[in-house]
Amino acid sequence: MQKKPGFIDDIAILSSKGKGKMLSGILLRSPVSSGILKGVETPPLPNKVVIIKAADIPGENRMDGLGASPSGGPPGVSAPGSIPILADTTLSYAGQPVAILAGPDLSVLLELASQCTVAAEEKAPVFDLKHSPVKAAERSFSTGDVKKVFENAGRIIGDTYVTGFQEAWGTDPNGAVAIPVSGETPGTGVSGIVIYTASQWPLHVREQVSRVLGISPGMVETRQARMELHLDGKILYPSLCSCHAALAAWITRRPVKLILSREEDFRFSPKRVKTEISLRSALDEDGRILGTELTAWADMGAAGFFAAEILDRVLLGALGAYHHGGLSVEGGAVLTNIPPAGPLAGFGLAQGFFAAERHASHIADELREDPSEWRKNVFLQKGTMLAIGSEIKDHVSLEGLLDSASSMSDYKRKWAAFELLRRHRSQADSARPAEPLRGIGIAAAFQGSGLLYPEGNRQGVELTLEKDGVLEIRTSMVSFGEEQIYPWKTIAARELGVDEALVRIVTEGKRIPDSGPACLSRNVALITRLVERSCEAIKKQRFRDPLPITVSRYYHPSREKAWGGETCCDGNALSSLSWGAAVVETEIDPVEYIPRVRGVWLAIDGGPILAENRARKNLTILSIQALNWASRERVVYRNGIIPGEAPGNYSLPPLEEIPPVTIDFQWSDGNPRGIGELPFSVIPAAYAQAVSQAANHHFTKLPIGSLEIWELVNSRRHPPGNKKSRAEGEKP
Repeated sequence: MQKKPGFIDDIAILSSKGKGKMLSGILLRSPVSSGILKGVETPPLPNKVVIIKAADIPGENRMDGLGASPSGGPPGVSAPGSIPILADTTLSYAGQPVAILAGPDLSVLLELASQCTVAAEEKAPVFDLKHSPVKAAERSFSTGDVKKVFENAGRIIGDTYVTGFQEAWGTDPNGAVAIPVSGETPGTGVSGIVIYTASQWPLHVREQVSRVLGISPGMVETRQARMELHLDGKILYPSLCSCHAALAAWITRRPVKLILSREEDFRFSPKRVKTEISLRSALDEDGRILGTELTAWADMGAAGFFAAEILDRVLLGALGAYHHGGLSVEGGAVLTNIPPAGPLAGFGLAQGFFAAERHASHIADELREDPSEWRKNVFLQKGTMLAIGSEIKDHVSLEGLLDSASSMSDYKRKWAAFELLRRHRSQADSARPAEPLRGIGIAAAFQGSGLLYPEGNRQGVELTLEKDGVLEIRTSMVSFGEEQIYPWKTIAARELGVDEALVRIVTEGKRIPDSGPACLSRNVALITRLVERSCEAIKKQRFRDPLPITVSRYYHPSREKAWGGETCCDGNALSSLSWGAAVVETEIDPVEYIPRVRGVWLAIDGGPILAENRARKNLTILSIQALNWASRERVVYRNGIIPGEAPGNYSLPPLEEIPPVTIDFQWSDGNPRGIGELPFSVIPAAYAQAVSQAANHHFTKLPIGSLEIWELVNSRRHPPGNKKSRAEGEKP
């Protein structure tokens, strides 16, 4: 594997074949959430400082993603599958890039930017997802006579569940370094461009840069900078940053580094999509579900990247792994005038499972049953169908996982004890408890591998066995460390009988096949199989054909009807599921009302685990990040803008508050399957249930922190009609 450079900001180009040292680039941004761009006024610019606007773009002024095309939308909002590189006439959100300043001194550029004015005619924006006139994607689906089921139901239980935005908070801010390559392209003197960036989809960078510059993709070379765990926050946004840097480098004929400040990155990079999910279920006398009504809304911001993928995963997750009888499903991924939201870990599945698992616990609580036992009686089995239409083809290990998580955490004893205490506490009692309030919660979920829709599932590898025994594995699927690619080397060495030290992973260069985005465990589930198939092909050829032998193998999506035939999805994405269950124990401080997590227990069935140490490390980190989303991470837009103090106040836990995470793998047979999204699908709901039991209140929104608990306590002390404001009431 090629040696990667450090983070993007570590890259420094002193000179480039006589072109001079590297320039810096910064962005001028829209001051309004919706409007018409009237112009950009600048002070006199010093020598070697240039301003670049939409009119200067030599190619197309757009970056494409995956999404549908609406017939109309909020003022200035782009079509859901694309976004302008630089705003031309319409403005979609506050902070949208309208121009680039490039020059040799970053401090000078920042001073100049403070003197620039972006003139705009402001239009009425849309911020409420319920009032958006356009859906980037929508879904309507039903089975059975749900209306009749509800009319005859003995009991109906339901609520609305809300998840907020979450910041990916990567190790380093987004950005790119672009280096023009000297040549004799007519009218430019440039023959190509090299892009350094940290992207989960390097060939998407190449495609978008080539379109913006109006050149062939072969003239663009991408090189991967260092990238740590990112919550899938670096799939599309690095492509936009790369287009900005490439545009400045192409026009100035100089290397350009354009790195967002940490504050810029926080304010404008894509956040986890906000959702509002309503679930109502009609139950029979035994507490089994006869029918369910599901309505879900997802706020995509000003561009609906992966809109259909995210919406359908929200809906799929919101139905969980349970029998629902008849179904009535309505959903929409809508566009609003806030910065584009994105497909953070789970691509919407985590938001959906939060609603599904809170709904399951709500039903169990109303029935006064142990939530883990209620789940065992209603979960789907092998041979049954998910609501989207995919058959569950493997054994469902959910009961064993629930038992494993319960055993590790002593869940049953604790639940019974905490439940007894909860029932004896009076909800109207305003006296402070003398002891911490304790609670414990459990949740379960599944995960597929790969995108639901074939358009995003480009996947290929190319293997070459050289005469000297060197084996090259070429793929554009980026990795995050030796431990992730180590299984590919081990498999190839074992299959072909070569020295593992001679196996090389190559992810850059012109011969690299397009492997699509590195997300949704596609590395583990798909690349591994393609490497195995390629090795088998080489084995068949090596004794009849001379070396070197080159073999390419590509993934071919399975196109199957989904949601009753309304659409077509890749059936392979859900054909082999991973399963997970989590228990979270919490206690609430009786003085400050701060919920503290005492422990997290995670049971996982993902088939054979290729790199157990790496898997445990990643799952532990992801579990903490999932807890952060559930308990403390708040991204709030006010009139389309994140408030000024928010970046500095964004709450991450100190080391002393990070709870122990215990993980149990159940090593089932079959192929390796993705497990990286499971913590986000099970831990937030388990945490919410634990806090709900402790506080004796059914919480329905994320995050749940001391603020939410204090407001609950205050509302109990001062009920409507005699309720003091927070400023008037007693503050803990």
